[in-house]
Parts: sequence; C-alpha cells; structure tokens
Amino acid sequence: MFKKMAAGMIVTGLGMGTAHADPFVEAKGQGRVIISAIHTESSRGFDNNGNVSDIPDYDQNQIYVQAQYGLTDDLTILLTPSYRDVDVKGGDSTSGLGYTDVGARYRLAYGDNWIVSAQGLVRIPGKKRADRIAQVGNTDAEYDLRIGGAYTMGPAFVSAEGGYRLRAGDPPNEFHADFVIGGHVAPKVMLLGTMLNTFSDGKGRNIFNQSYRYGDVYLSSVYEVNEKLSLQAGFTGTIYGKNALRQRGPFIGLWYSF
Repeated sequence: MFKKMAAGMIVTGLGMGTAHADPFVEAKGQGRVIISAIHTESSRGFDNNGNVSDIPDYDQNQIYVQAQYGLTDDLTILLTPSYRDVDVKGGDSTSGLGYTDVGARYRLAYGDNWIVSAQGLVRIPGKKRADRIAQVGNTDAEYDLRIGGAYTMGPAFVSAEGGYRLRAGDPPNEFHADFVIGGHVAPKVMLLGTMLNTFSDGKGRNIFNQSYRYGDVYLSSVYEVNEKLSLQAGFTGTIYGKNALRQRGPFIGLWYSF
C-alpha cells in the first residue's frame, strides 16, 4: 500500500514545466512510465504587487512522458521528455520539444511508514521560444536539486520537499517548496492534492529584472484499472503569485508499471 500510494505523487507535480520530486524509489528491476497531458489557459496574471490584472490571452498544451527505473533498491534513474504548444493572443505561437529532465533519486533513510530521499536533475532545453514569462520558463539549461520525505497513515499519506534550481542565462535561480496529500477512498480509487510553490532567488538580468513567486494547486482522482495500469484526471490552478501567470485547466494521466 505504501508504494502504491506513492505513484500518485508524480503526475500531480508535472505542471507548468515544473520538475517535481517523488520521495519514493523503485525496487531493483522495476519501473514506471507515466504519460500526462495538461491544458492551461490564462487571461489574467499577477502584477508586481500580487494583484490580478488582465493580460493577453495565453493558452498552453503540454505532454510529459515520465519514466523511472530502479537500478538498485536505493537508486532510481529518471527520464522525462516533454512537448509543449503555446499560443499568445496578438503574439507568437510556438510548438516543439520542451525540457527533457535526466537524473536520479537516492533513498537516504526509510522505515515501515516513512522515507527520505534526495534527487538531482539536469534539465535540457528543447525548442527556443518567444514567450518569456517567468512561470513558463527559460530556454537554457537548468539544474534541479531536491530533498523530500513522506509519511503514511493507514490509507493516506503526506509528503513535503524543498529544492533549489540553478538556471543558466538571464533568469534568476529558484527555491521550490512542494506538498502532497492523498489517500485511497475506495480499493481502486485514490484522491490527490498537490501544492507546488516557486520563489525566485532575487532578480535576474535583462527582461528577467523582477522577482516573482507563484503557487499552483493540482486536484485529481486516480482509478486503478489493474495492477499495472491506472488512469488519472484532475484540474490545476494558480492560487497566488507575483509577476506570474494565473493559469487554469484540466489534466489527465496514464500510469503503467512494469
């Protein structure tokens, strides 16, 4: 049950190009692939004071394929390519390969109902794009380091993690603080809630000359078709921010374990 609930922590974090750490590791020789699709729209954004204001309509479609495989019981390797399509009203439209995350997660300590792990990712940029909003991201390499832990209580679990992202080029580096809560409400149904928080480490250079912050919430349900296959559906939204988009939209996911 402990590991089964852990699977849900991954897809919920795959929004707005945000790398997300799952504290759990795969057993040696086992793996999981999760395909997720997210559609978000934004006609309003957060200004420098955190107030909501009108902006040009912004639509974004993203597809992620997250694969992880246990090299040992303590070490899991990670690979997440992505595709994105962005359309800005009155501006440029861009489609192409998004970031590809490559890295690993290592289990530092664990017990019967808790675990602590560390994760490191190299984020390889895809197609260059014209949009330059902080919440959308950058077009240069990034390096994401995180530590996280989780605790289970019967059919429910909670997790928390903190991280720091080094960003090449003009954007500032970022702090990340993410939280997940979830649990089974029926033998084949799990409910999940995720809160992802991003804070710039000061200001960047050139057009990234303002600090920013934002928080995204993901709410979803997961249905287990069988031991290998599960389906997920949910909704995401940005609930606070500064110099960032206020995005809303649905997402779906397909999980396959092997």
